[in-house]
Amino acid sequence: MTRIFMRLAGPVLVAVSVLVAAVHLRLEPVRRRSERGASAVEWAVIAGITVAAAVAIGTVVWQKVNTSKDLINTELPTGG
Repeated sequence: MTRIFMRLAGPVLVAVSVLVAAVHLRLEPVRRRSERGASAVEWAVIAGITVAAAVAIGTVVWQKVNTSKDLINTELPTGG
């Protein structure tokens, strides 16, 4: 019984190994694509945060300029 099992185990293990290698080979491009997609999402989030920060800083600067513009003296001094 052990001899029969050993004779069958060799070809079965080879077939399973070939099948696993074939599946791995077919799934590798899918894995790479999903990583690229995740990377694109990360870059989109980083870009969104950067844009939001730039808008917030621009708004603060704009408000400071608008409140300070009334303090500028626009009259020319008259000579006497």
